[in-house]
Amino acid sequence: MAGELGDVDTLRTRLAELRGLEEQLQKEVAELRERRDSLNQKVKELSARIRLLREELSEYKEKLSNIREKRNSLLEKIRELREKRRSLREELTRLRSERKDKVAELKQLRALGNVRRVNVERIEEELRRLEWEYQTKPMTPEIERYYVERMNQLESILANAQRYAELRASVEELSERIATLKEEYQQLSSELQSLSEEYAKVKEELTALREKRDSLREELSKLIEEKNRLREEANKAHAALIEKRAKLREIRDEIRKVSLLLKATLLSKKVEERRKRLREEAMKVYEKYKRGEALTLEEFKLLVEFNLLE
Repeated sequence: MAGELGDVDTLRTRLAELRGLEEQLQKEVAELRERRDSLNQKVKELSARIRLLREELSEYKEKLSNIREKRNSLLEKIRELREKRRSLREELTRLRSERKDKVAELKQLRALGNVRRVNVERIEEELRRLEWEYQTKPMTPEIERYYVERMNQLESILANAQRYAELRASVEELSERIATLKEEYQQLSSELQSLSEEYAKVKEELTALREKRDSLREELSKLIEEKNRLREEANKAHAALIEKRAKLREIRDEIRKVSLLLKATLLSKKVEERRKRLREEAMKVYEKYKRGEALTLEEFKLLVEFNLLE
């Protein structure tokens, strides 16, 4: 080092340069450490935010699962009610058609006579009387033909009246059944309307949840990307910090070496100057010695040190 750096001025210049470089490196190390720590803090904060987002996303996934189950349950109920309503509609159509046919038959029977006011008991009684007389009384062919025609007429009237009564009872029963089914159909339609409205709300909620979930996913992806970027920058800052610290150690090692060399050089110069001064003093003492003057012990030692005694 001494051969490389040379004299005291050169060593002092080099030491000043090294200390300036040390100060610059210390500043750079502090900046890199601050940057690394700041980046690591941001990474830590992002990690905490990411953890919270993942928890929130998990909650939304659970909500989505529950709302899907609710939606599917509603959809199944709606399908069941629609199928039931469709069956009711078909049954109503069938019953109305049947009632229409029987009402038409009633009109046909009314067209044959006043079947609505027929006294069935009187006709049945008269028919029994005619049958009895027909079976028990002797009759001429003309009277017998009259009885047969009259009994056929009464049987036809009775059959029409009985059919009319049956048809009216059937039409009334069909009307009651149709009214009951219509009420049930209306109730089903009302229930379907309520379920459909609820289903629409559930679909809206499901859409909103999906949008929120997708928004969280997008935010989470960006945060993860940002965290990875910052972590990479923090790692680079840490690597640079390690490199600068190593360089700083090298500079400090060299400062110590140059400082030691400077001290040694200064000490050497000091010793050399002192010896030169002592030699000059010794030469003066030597002149005294040659003149035969008395010497002090210290002056005598000085002559011995420089080997000036003969």
